[in-house]
Amino acid sequence: MNRRHFIAASGASLLAILAGCKTEPDGEKFVGYWLTDLGRYPPTLIHIKRNGDSLLFTVNGWNNLGKVGYQAHTSPAVPGDADNILIVAGTKHVAYDEATDQITSDNTTAKRITQAEYEAALVKKPSR
Repeated sequence: MNRRHFIAASGASLLAILAGCKTEPDGEKFVGYWLTDLGRYPPTLIHIKRNGDSLLFTVNGWNNLGKVGYQAHTSPAVPGDADNILIVAGTKHVAYDEATDQITSDNTTAKRITQAEYEAALVKKPSR
């Protein structure tokens, strides 16, 4: 009888240890700089950063009306129930593809870029 208790206790301890082995916080794979280039306009730039337990999702889109240039729109984001899903502003779902290191929402895909590429794209003037 003691052997059964030992095996059960050992199994429960092992499961508890393995369950606590997650090293990165939820949504960490989304953090960084992203670029979507559809070819018509200057690329859309995305910056995802930590904000405590949640994330901030900033989209820099090109504006041709009024003040011409990039305009930033920031929304809160939280990791979804699935491992590779981010929920932006409570409604938009963004999926992360580990194989290609890209994020996708609807029919738009963004590739990861460096901070230097992101900052260079923000100041670059479009060619006409």
